[in-house]
Amino acid sequence: MDALLAWWESHPITHIFFSPTILWESLPYVVKGFPLTIALGVLSFLLAIPLGLGLAFMKMSKSRILNGLATAYIDIVRGTPMILWILIIYMSLPLIPAYKALVAPFSQVEFLSVSFSSWVRCFIILSANSAAYFAEIFRAGIQSIPKGQMEAARSLGMKPSSAMAFVILPQTVRRILPTSMSEFILILKDTALLSTISIGEVMLQAKLISARRMNTTPLVLAALFYLVVTIPIGRLVARLERRLEQQDSGTQATPKKAKLSGEVG
Repeated sequence: MDALLAWWESHPITHIFFSPTILWESLPYVVKGFPLTIALGVLSFLLAIPLGLGLAFMKMSKSRILNGLATAYIDIVRGTPMILWILIIYMSLPLIPAYKALVAPFSQVEFLSVSFSSWVRCFIILSANSAAYFAEIFRAGIQSIPKGQMEAARSLGMKPSSAMAFVILPQTVRRILPTSMSEFILILKDTALLSTISIGEVMLQAKLISARRMNTTPLVLAALFYLVVTIPIGRLVARLERRLEQQDSGTQATPKKAKLSGEVG
């Protein structure tokens, strides 16, 4: 085993891209950034959902002002690179007096070695960006529900808001669930961009060690950490999509016992 390790480390290509020695050295540092990555991804995802739903309602509104504002926001966010907004928002918010007054009482609060102010800015960056995509997801989901559903609910005496909340949205959530999970994967991967503003998540930890050791192994290790989360979620999304397709087409598999009873009959 020692001979194999020595042979592996002696070759430039294998040593540069996947050195077991450097990987073992990098592991504690990359692990340290993993909880931060998960926390940023999950909480930003939860914040993006109501923001995206609000934008969807604005875009579907009959008001030209609300529709125009939502359309402009969605077009601008979706049409520009996220790294641009990371730099703009992270650097400009502390210069705004209202923001400074808001976070001042929590200036000493830290979580996972990140200040309260940095958490707030990261959540704004990630959730505001993802909300533009969620708006289109929700809009397409709501508009895919037959209009007869709303008309039926109204005929039963339900108000439009109640019909939307209790009839349309539950069906919409079921339809957009796979797409929403795919959006969560994108948010989780986007947290890597926060390394540009020195947020100590997985990517930044890997970059620091990679630069110090002049070796890409820590970056490969960071990729493995992302894959540990994204691959299972991707498989779950695929299963959800297949199940929803089966339910919508009415081609769910017949239970084995039912088949047997049918054959006997």
